[in-house]
Amino acid sequence: MAKTVWPPTSERRQLDKYAEWAAWLSGDPAELLDIYSANFSLNQGNYNFIDNDIGYNTLNVQEGLFWGKDIQGERETMLHIPVAGDIAQTSADLLFSETPGFKIPEAHEENADSDAIDEQDRLDTIIEETDVYSRLLEMAETGAALGGAYLKVNWDTDFKPYPILSVAQPDNAIPEFKWGFLQRVTFFKTIARKDSNVRYRLLEIHEKGRILNQLYKGYRNDLGQRISLDSMEQTAGMEDEILTGIDDLTCRYIPNKKPNRLWRGSDLGQSDYSGIEGILDGIDEAWTSWLRDLRLARARIIVPDYMLEKDKNTGDFYFNIDQDVFTAVNMGPASSDEQPAIKDIQFDIRAEKHRMTIENLMRQAYSLAGYSPSTFGLDDSGGAMTAKEVKARESKSFKTRNKKAKYIKSALEEMLYIMLKIDAEKFGTANGQYKPQVVLKDSIQTDPLDKADSLHKLNQAEAVSIDTKVRK
Repeated sequence: MAKTVWPPTSERRQLDKYAEWAAWLSGDPAELLDIYSANFSLNQGNYNFIDNDIGYNTLNVQEGLFWGKDIQGERETMLHIPVAGDIAQTSADLLFSETPGFKIPEAHEENADSDAIDEQDRLDTIIEETDVYSRLLEMAETGAALGGAYLKVNWDTDFKPYPILSVAQPDNAIPEFKWGFLQRVTFFKTIARKDSNVRYRLLEIHEKGRILNQLYKGYRNDLGQRISLDSMEQTAGMEDEILTGIDDLTCRYIPNKKPNRLWRGSDLGQSDYSGIEGILDGIDEAWTSWLRDLRLARARIIVPDYMLEKDKNTGDFYFNIDQDVFTAVNMGPASSDEQPAIKDIQFDIRAEKHRMTIENLMRQAYSLAGYSPSTFGLDDSGGAMTAKEVKARESKSFKTRNKKAKYIKSALEEMLYIMLKIDAEKFGTANGQYKPQVVLKDSIQTDPLDKADSLHKLNQAEAVSIDTKVRK
């Protein structure tokens, strides 16, 4: 049987970058060492394979990075500042710090149809019972780090009486696009390992109108042979084919932002970390250097051995610096050329230089990721500020937020529409005829006094009607 390379060779480059970005997102130094030190060993001809579920075997990362240096004996001193995690979390907060609005437009019209009102009630129930808001926060944070994320609809009539929106990770998916629209996607995961080489992988293939579940027994880089789903306890009882009842995919890919500068022409979104990996690495190196200065600068006292005392229990020699009365000893004649018998050593701590270096690197990282440094507490002028002043100071962050919001709004409206269709098809509760609208609310609320002042000026200019004034 011919070998089926897995993951497909065409996807290796993207999956390698996903692994790198995921390590930064994790905030775990061990993850960064696994990613970068493996590449270092490969460059030295001593490749230590990263034994993960996907099976990367090359990582084309920049040589000379702090986390890629061969400093095995100093790894306990390597420190990490989770700037990458801060970027991803802030991106999600800018988008979803306020709960979005979900509504059926027809249900809010004058003399609204009862079916539309019932659909709105059902949508509200699904959103509340399945905790859609928390899943959107997860999607936004993952998408910022990995360039995008997937939303998909799940259902099990024996588990919950409504469809459930879930988040799927992009580093466990192989998408197929046509003119920018998702046509097919294969989600995969390793569900078991029998030894260091054998893998059992479950493929969940989403196509229009159906979902296919396939189980394969293979090897680290070989998909292997398809076997029955009942062969494994984790997949026993799953159906080979699930007909959705709707002529559409039950999932959507939501790009973080476009265009993708790393893979021009790709339909995948761009990560906030793309291009700043070296800066993130430099921040950790500067932070580690600062803490190393503190360790080296600890005050030390050097004394001749005849001034040491012997511990009666352990037999070890020590110098008691807290002793109030010292016994006189014959130190010999003193001269101007002699070194003092007791010598103290303490190095300078380059605190200010390190602080400035780290702060400048952090400014660059935030700015190149698309945000204003002040959003992260830098350039803080202090004092109370109006919403208008905050937006002016953090305009770059809000521009990036608005770009991302357009991709999210469109895909989320489609997913909620699909959810209601599935609900009508599988549960018979909704009618699935109405498409919801999503309103992503601003994370910075306008001060009522500012709004009143604006309205007063419009009224003085006679540029606003009574109806509009009342609505505002």
